[in-house]
Order: sequence, then structure tokens, then C-alpha cells
Amino acid sequence: MSESENANTNASTDEDIETDIFSERTQLKPYEYNEFLDYVEAIRNSYWVHTEFNFDGDVQDFKVNTTPAEQTVIKRTMLAIAQIEVQVKTFWSDIYEEMPKAEVGNVGMTFAESEVRHMDAYSHLLDVLGITDDFEQVTAEPAMKKRIEYLDEYLEKSESDDEREYVMSILLFSTFVEHVSLFSQFLIMTSFDKHEKKFKGIANAVEATSKEEQIHGLFGVELVETIREENPDLFDDDFEEDVQAACRQAYEAETEILDWIFADGELEFLPRAHVDAFLRDRFNQSLENVGVEPIFETDDDLLEETRWFDEDIMMTKDNDFFSKRSTTYNKHTQSVTAEDMF
Repeated sequence: MSESENANTNASTDEDIETDIFSERTQLKPYEYNEFLDYVEAIRNSYWVHTEFNFDGDVQDFKVNTTPAEQTVIKRTMLAIAQIEVQVKTFWSDIYEEMPKAEVGNVGMTFAESEVRHMDAYSHLLDVLGITDDFEQVTAEPAMKKRIEYLDEYLEKSESDDEREYVMSILLFSTFVEHVSLFSQFLIMTSFDKHEKKFKGIANAVEATSKEEQIHGLFGVELVETIREENPDLFDDDFEEDVQAACRQAYEAETEILDWIFADGELEFLPRAHVDAFLRDRFNQSLENVGVEPIFETDDDLLEETRWFDEDIMMTKDNDFFSKRSTTYNKHTQSVTAEDMF
């Protein structure tokens, strides 16, 4: 029996009991949010470490089988991924302090452990590609500074005593960091394997990371919806406007990251226009996930060119993760949903 199934057998069946996710529960059980434990099981089922993958061919590809412009794209893409993995490692481990329920803490600590694995993996990849020294200068790049700035704003909100600010931090972190910020870089790195049959080891690591980041984001969305049900007063008339404004700020920063990545030229097999369309669509989907009106225009023809990412990278066949649950993450017919994850 899984932990979540076991939790369900021990929970109260009184549906009229009011819950408050911010109030402390000192006893272990009965669990009030049994469904959260599915996320623990999902990460356990997805468990991976970078030593499972062979990167020897990737080193050869980087040194011999790529053009100078492609090397710039790869190097800066990997540096951008690694920087975020360093910056966000403690967010999930701290959520129990604000929502002191055992099941919330279990998810948070499980996610935090996966972030450590991600950080270790990309640290190793910087080493094997021989670009570790470049990491020392990456935070001085104007584009990276702008990304760090908006991430820091989200993290600062998570330390606020104001519940509305804290809820906003969960929403922004889950939607724009976990579901968007790295995904244009994930698209870039997996495109080498998709179109050129290069960097297979890195593509494997990126695929594994992508799926876990997706799970993290889905949990954040569910947390926001839970808080909305319990505390509707926190979601006032200005809430949607604030989220949309934060989205525009994040989009501007992420666009500048792409300018930096492609400064020496775009990829023949992944034109910049395709990446930009992919990024705008990810932002729109993330807004829809939390009930906020999308703000970017998208081109279906351009999106079709990167549909393979959702189909090949994010979806897993014979997958019943969350098959018995409904979630808000169900937007485009071709887009990955919770039911497709692990």
C-alpha cells in the first residue's frame, strides 16, 4: 500500500471538518491533506542521480561536433540552468514553517532533496564540459542579474509574515520558476538530441529534471488552490493584476536570457522564433493554471514546431500518476498534464 493510500485509510471521513492550512497541527494524524502525499510518491518514483547517465559522448560532441556558435549556446544554456538550481534549493524545505502540517512538510523535504540532486547533476555537467570557471562570471551578466533579481523578489516574499505575500510567493515560484524559467533551456538542450542525435547524456538528465520540476510546479498550483478555497479573501481584485505584472517582469528577464544565449547565433534546427513562442505559451499555461487570464499572443504554427517537447520529453507512456485525481493543469490538448506524469 502506498503512503498516500495508507493515509487515506487513517483520515477522518467527516467531510464537514473545516481545515486551515496555516494552523499548526502537532500530531501526525489524521492527515488533513491526504492528496498531497501523491507528490511524495511521484518524486520517489522518478528518483534519479546523474551517475546513471554516461556523458562521455557529450564531451566529444561539445569539443568536436559543434560549431563555435553552438558551443556558446550550450555553454550559456548550461550555466543558466545551473544558476537557478543553486538559487532555489531551499524554497520547498521551508514551506513547513508557514504551513505546519506533516503532509506539507513531507512534500517540501522530498522536493528539497530532489533539488539537491539537480544541483549536483548540473555541477557535474559544468565540470565534464570544462566550463566550471565560466560559472564564476555568470552572475555578472546583465541578463542573469535580471533573472536573479526577480527570483530574489519571490524568495523574499516567502519570508513575509503577510499571508497574501506568502501566497503570492508560492504562486509565482511554482508558476514562473518551476514551470517556465528553465524550460526554454530544457528545450534547447534536448533539441540537440532530437534533431542532431547529440548530447544524449545531457538530454537524459534534462528530461529527468523536467519531469520533477513539473511535479514541483503542480504541487504549488494545488497549494494555491487549497489556500484559495480556505482563504478566498486573500485573492482580492488586485490579485490577478499583480500576477500578470509579475509575469511580464519574468518574461522580460527570460527573454534577455535567451538574447544572451543566442548572442553568437541561433540554432539552424531550433530557430529563435520557435523558442520565443514556446516561452510565451509556457507563461500563458502557467497563468491559466492558477485561474489568471493569459497575456501573450501565441502562434499555433510556431508552437507546433516544439510540440515534440511535451510529447517526447514530458509525457510517459503507461502512466497513471494522479489518474484518480482532477487538477487544474489541463490546458492544451497536446500539453503535458498531471495525469501524464509518473
